[in-house]
Amino acid sequence: VVAWGRNDYGQTTVPAGLEDVVQISGGYDHSLALREDGKVVAWGNNLYGKTTVPAGPADVVQISGGAFHSLALREDGKVVAWGSNTYGKTRVPAGLEDVVQISGGGNHSLALREDGKVVAWGDNLYGQTTVPADLEDVVQISGGSFHSLALREDGKVVAWGQNGHGQTTVPAGLEDIVQISGGGNHSLTLKRKR
Repeated sequence: VVAWGRNDYGQTTVPAGLEDVVQISGGYDHSLALREDGKVVAWGNNLYGKTTVPAGPADVVQISGGAFHSLALREDGKVVAWGSNTYGKTRVPAGLEDVVQISGGGNHSLALREDGKVVAWGDNLYGQTTVPADLEDVVQISGGSFHSLALREDGKVVAWGQNGHGQTTVPAGLEDIVQISGGGNHSLTLKRKR
């Protein structure tokens, strides 16, 4: 892992000896790494305990850093969350299972279930956790600071939440998308090469 940029909390000071990493994720001022053995390593600002990885089985398959919290997806499809619980963003909904992807937003969390449905929890001031009722066949999710994105199986993007900068106004005719990412006040997509 190589990290650079602001380092006032040690978020770019990669722990010595960190190796066999298969995935990384950056939070607001903390960093996460998932090792090949399913263990999570976290460093940077530990305010609210966001870098204090909970003890438990080493069976994590995905990680995601939110602004002030962290998420891990276990091999059994269950989600583990830690850090600040302001707005309930680390309070994983009871009965949430069969999850295949996770994403940490600013003060909210997202999970994609195996059946293509999205579950969201945490801060909903701007509607970022109010998943559209007819949203289905989702293959990817991403949380921005105050908005959420979903990529459907048909390559179309659905966005909801704060739209003060047009971040949830999906451009007309946008299709053939293969990847999405929510930023602070913007959204990104990657189109399929033709």
